[in-house]
Amino acid sequence: MSKHFLPKDASKIVPYCLKGAVYENETLTLLEKEKVIFNNRYDPQKVTLISGGGSGHEPGWFGFVGAGMLTASAQGDVFASPNYRNVMSAEKATHSEAGCIFLITNYTGDNLYFGMAAQELVARHGEGKVRILRTTDDVAVGRSAGSLVGRRTLPGICLLIKVLGAASELGYDIDQVYALGESVNSAIASVNAGLDHVHIPTHPRDSDYGKLGEDQLEIGLGIHNEPGVQKLDHIPTNEALVASLLALILDPTDPDRGFFKHSPGDKVAVQINNLGGVSNLEIKALVYAIAETLREKYGIEPARVYVGNFITSINAQIFTVTLFNVTEAATNEFPEEKLFELLDAPTEATNWPKNFFTSTDAIDVKSRIITDFQGYDDEDISATFSKDIKMDPGHLEEIVRTAALNVIRREPEITDWDTKMGDGDCGETLKTGAECILRALNEDKVAKEGSVLRVLAAILKIVKDDMGGTLGALLFIFLRSFISRLEQELQEGASDNVSSFAKALDYGLNTLFQYTKAREGHRTVMDVLIPFCRVFSQTQDITKAVEAAENAAEGTRRLRPKLGRATYVGLSKDQKDFPPDPGAYGVYEILSSLSS
Repeated sequence: MSKHFLPKDASKIVPYCLKGAVYENETLTLLEKEKVIFNNRYDPQKVTLISGGGSGHEPGWFGFVGAGMLTASAQGDVFASPNYRNVMSAEKATHSEAGCIFLITNYTGDNLYFGMAAQELVARHGEGKVRILRTTDDVAVGRSAGSLVGRRTLPGICLLIKVLGAASELGYDIDQVYALGESVNSAIASVNAGLDHVHIPTHPRDSDYGKLGEDQLEIGLGIHNEPGVQKLDHIPTNEALVASLLALILDPTDPDRGFFKHSPGDKVAVQINNLGGVSNLEIKALVYAIAETLREKYGIEPARVYVGNFITSINAQIFTVTLFNVTEAATNEFPEEKLFELLDAPTEATNWPKNFFTSTDAIDVKSRIITDFQGYDDEDISATFSKDIKMDPGHLEEIVRTAALNVIRREPEITDWDTKMGDGDCGETLKTGAECILRALNEDKVAKEGSVLRVLAAILKIVKDDMGGTLGALLFIFLRSFISRLEQELQEGASDNVSSFAKALDYGLNTLFQYTKAREGHRTVMDVLIPFCRVFSQTQDITKAVEAAENAAEGTRRLRPKLGRATYVGLSKDQKDFPPDPGAYGVYEILSSLSS
């Protein structure tokens, strides 16, 4: 996406971002000119961890500064490495007698500038005080293509930061922390998949940033718009895509990869990273697909799952799947249990996800996903009613089926009208209910006995359980009170069914008035319900009531919205003709079946 929120001076977006970051966490201090954020409570007797990189990857890197993770981060401009001065300033601000480890990304600029700083610090403090540890978790670049520079860095660096930061916090020395880092790095593997590359905020909006086609997806692309290893001319399902990504990590027969070692019973942590532009809805669905594929195809049941924004690429529609084999990373000094202890250790870093894990066993999800919950208020639609209204079963089914089919037939128009004037969900909401009603007719045979109350109870349950949105709630309140009053009328011995219906409709409408301020003229579903109920109450003629509903539904074309989202969708002051109100028209289509 090439649209961005920018300050008056767009070139200030990075320094303003860094200033914004220190508002979130009082343990952070900013060196403004040097673009360094550091932990102002760091212990100078413990090994310091310094990382950094270009901006545009937030919360990388400053979001992981804090006790138990990084001591400092050096920030460059957007997609540009921090320079020598940035890195040296980060070390000076957090200098430690225990030494410093530069935990860096394996990109040319970071290697060079952190390397320059390391050499200067070696000259000042000696070789024993400085280490450089490169994170190399990307498996998209195979051995042949990456033989000279090695694998790139993806969000696996955050797992490394977490483990090493916790080890430093416990007082391990520089050699111990560095050796642990080498072991952990070798047991992490990541791969990206994306729907598009990303536009850099300060670049012209029409600049060429490798934009993908509408139906394209790329596998293995980098975090700075680097091209991937495979470009697809279709967007696969989550299940198919995840299978392809995990094969790049886990296929032991891939001669160009096979970086990730695992054996049955190994304990694995999974990280799913959102590079900025994937909705939470999509990310959580991907988490499920990843966990299920790991279990079904590879026998891997994660012991830890971390989800969120770790290393982003501005607002890219890209995600990363990362696997960390904790068992494989374990050493004599840091056995498996100790590594989990380090992963779970508390941190004051702003953006590391809160930890709720209490065991190192595989995460037990199955026992926490309930598929057969019985709600206490579920209606038993098979119940018989001591008092009922009976009619010809064929005629009753025809009325209900016609109502459902009317809604399904008009759904595209209703959705179009609601998209223009609302949030676009009205048509689908009505269609969902209509399809459920057809299943109730076809499979449950709810109309076979000609019981009006049984059919109404079935419709009420569908409205409650399967329809959402404002319209679903309004219809439920109306129907629930209408049915209750109708049952009361029958229990009291009413013999005139038409009169009972009229009284029940009035009662339902008056009950609904308690929950909504909408009335006639407000361009809502009430524009149809109110005249329908009024005319039927006055005339007890269903044909006239349906005609009133139709006229009211058509009349909403001339009504300016007064309630709901439609009041602020950018209408012209002079606009007088509108699409019909979608809720009103949908309810009219239901009521129209009654005239048969």
